[in-house]
Amino acid sequence: MTLPAALALAVRACEPGGIAAFDADGTLWREDIGEAFLRHLVSLGWVRLPDGGDPYEEYERRVDQDKRSGYIFAAQLQNGLAVAEVQAEADRFAREWVPPRLISQVNELRELCAGQGLQTVIVSASPVSIVIAGAKVLQIPESRCAGIEVQVVDGRFTDEPVEPVTYAAGKVAALPVRGWTRPALACGDSAQGDAALLSAARIGVVVAPPSGSPLSAMARDRGWFVLQRDA
Repeated sequence: MTLPAALALAVRACEPGGIAAFDADGTLWREDIGEAFLRHLVSLGWVRLPDGGDPYEEYERRVDQDKRSGYIFAAQLQNGLAVAEVQAEADRFAREWVPPRLISQVNELRELCAGQGLQTVIVSASPVSIVIAGAKVLQIPESRCAGIEVQVVDGRFTDEPVEPVTYAAGKVAALPVRGWTRPALACGDSAQGDAALLSAARIGVVVAPPSGSPLSAMARDRGWFVLQRDA
């Protein structure tokens, strides 16, 4: 499936050197790699709750109450784990998980942006270790990845969040912190999570299922392009 001609023309009109910011979950790939990796860590016994409860069930409960807090909690659950060990496990997990879930039109867009000289960056609400691991599969360097972080002490994760948290408006706030300019293009799938990022970009691109989504419903009024997520 090829990209809309008007979107391709808009990208080719961008000045080389600009930023192309992509959400990850539901955008570059189907499903949520942060949640999948959390389930994996629970299955390994690496992540536990003090009361012996199910960490993933507690994560889901918190996300239902408040998405931002829930996404932070997913990163906080790694408290005490060695960063290097989590990253190595994330790399192994992503190498198998990502390739069959790639969304073809979005990665065609990413290649077009690269050809135009735009710098692809990932801005995700998943914990940063698994964001970096997924990016490696796409040959995107760690330096171009932003995800939810906690403070690290002596090579181990703590439960202290690092601001700005890369969710909703926090995605926009995270850009200058990393030395990234206002995006020439931004691509996402979530109305709550990505609308602010798309609004900050010159070109907004929505990824949605054929049936549509809250974010794609916003696209007509905002002048955003819509790409179809693979079945």
